[in-house]
Amino acid sequence: MYRILLLSEETLADHDAARIAELHGVDEVEVHLLVPADAEHNRLIEALDEVALGRLRDAIEDEDPTAQEAEQDAMHAVNASLAKLAAAGLTARGSVTGSDPVPAAVEAVRLDDTDEVIVVTPPHIVESGLRRDWASRLRDEVQLPLLHFVSGTDRVLG
Repeated sequence: MYRILLLSEETLADHDAARIAELHGVDEVEVHLLVPADAEHNRLIEALDEVALGRLRDAIEDEDPTAQEAEQDAMHAVNASLAKLAAAGLTARGSVTGSDPVPAAVEAVRLDDTDEVIVVTPPHIVESGLRRDWASRLRDEVQLPLLHFVSGTDRVLG
């Protein structure tokens, strides 16, 4: 059994689930999905990302969800993503983490005997450039193959 730890900020796109299923062909794969209940945002970094992506209107939004709303949103993302992974033929389980999923991911890697880590996120130009995104932080923490791609696309990030 090949074990993948998957981190996502939001519900996986159908394309993402299909892509993950295709990565290992006919191998039997088990996925452990982690989605953070992110009620705490770094507003400056988010605003810079939105400006860099040309989304000026999004850069000035300042509505953070309550902790309860963030937890509900994350659980919805987990459940919807698990359904998409199952539809793509993968065995999957999932859970919600705190705002920073990296410590939970490191622990899951240790407990699950993980073979590979996949991070699926929207583009985060500033965090990626500063190497403070989840994938960069996990590369520093775990000695496993790590794939980071932009949600809904075939774009792989370094």
